Amino acid sequence: MNASLAGSSHPDVLIIGGGILGCSIAWHYARLGIGQVMLLERHALAASATSQAAALLTQARAKTALMPLIAQTYADIAVLEAELGESLDLRRVGSLHVAATEARQRELSELALIANSAGLQVESWTVDEIRRRVPWLNSEAVAAATFMPDDGFIDPYRLALAYARAARRQGAGLRQNTAVQRLERQGNRIVGVRTAQEVISAGCVIDSAGIWANLLATSVAITLPLAPVRSHYWITAPDPLFPRHHPIVILPDARAYSRPELGGLLFGLREPQSVSYDPRQLPSDLSGFALSQESGWSSLIEGAPALRRFLPMLDRLEIAHYVAGLCAYTPDGLFVLGGIAGIDGFLAATGCSGGGIAAAGGIGASIAALAAGRRSPFDLTPFRPDRFGTIDPFSQAFRQRCEAARSAKVSG
Repeated sequence: MNASLAGSSHPDVLIIGGGILGCSIAWHYARLGIGQVMLLERHALAASATSQAAALLTQARAKTALMPLIAQTYADIAVLEAELGESLDLRRVGSLHVAATEARQRELSELALIANSAGLQVESWTVDEIRRRVPWLNSEAVAAATFMPDDGFIDPYRLALAYARAARRQGAGLRQNTAVQRLERQGNRIVGVRTAQEVISAGCVIDSAGIWANLLATSVAITLPLAPVRSHYWITAPDPLFPRHHPIVILPDARAYSRPELGGLLFGLREPQSVSYDPRQLPSDLSGFALSQESGWSSLIEGAPALRRFLPMLDRLEIAHYVAGLCAYTPDGLFVLGGIAGIDGFLAATGCSGGGIAAAGGIGASIAALAAGRRSPFDLTPFRPDRFGTIDPFSQAFRQRCEAARSAKVSG
């Protein structure tokens, strides 16, 4: 995709950030056919956090406010495939949720009820079914296993670019290699942005800049409740132990998740103590930024005993890749979506907390509707930017709250 701009240089809506959320918002707004939307990305589209995501599209969530947003993503995939005339290769392998303790069994029963009430298919798997479908999983460690066949995963980079290409077809302007230096504010209204080349005025500015969202927001006295927190996963070399079409496996007792990856196993661990960063100290381009691979291996060693209980062959597996990136986390693990009281012309769409790929469709539809002066099709109350009151997003104390949110996450 080139860096050309379609349409007016004074758009109705201007989106900062070309990750999957920004691309989804651009497409949803452009489809409304009511105004011009422009997206600015300082590097290449979807080249940062989006491209590094594990992209699990699990639909049943204990935090039920996420579920309609995720359902919209599935609906978007079907529409995008029709518009673009190609498959996005959604891998609908299903998800297997495993419980080994009584507490996790109760949580799993509650999740099954949530799934049933939402009309999702739910199956209880026997030991024989586990051995047949997931041969690497130690069935003796499993007290209960619930399978949800409607779930899947997708290449997040491919999905983000599908949103971008479809948005451009609808007339959206997409500029790559264009960095926003600051927001422009007049009184209680955000009126545009400043780049190195120009000031671009806009009716509504959407901050979808991920871990850098606060660097822009705080320049005009807006604070957003998020901090950059490390996420990471490992990918094994191909091994006959891992069928290419086995399901996503969620292992809350091991604080782990996994999915198939090109004949190997992709698996992630949430360490008891996550690592966060001050965004003011981060480079604008993370491609050469070292996220402490040594620390990542220490996390694997720390989490190995719990994971080994379910994956007995862990110690003999060849680890082919370690992938580490930064994700914008909030203290409650929910997104930051919507406007700021007393500020006009500004919307936030960030704080993905490890779930941005799955919810990209619902976030895009919601923020596009708000930008158009319409009601969101989904309830965004749980995602209000002001729900934590007055905070200092750069303080160590606040960052520790965001670290804790990642450490406490046990779902997909």
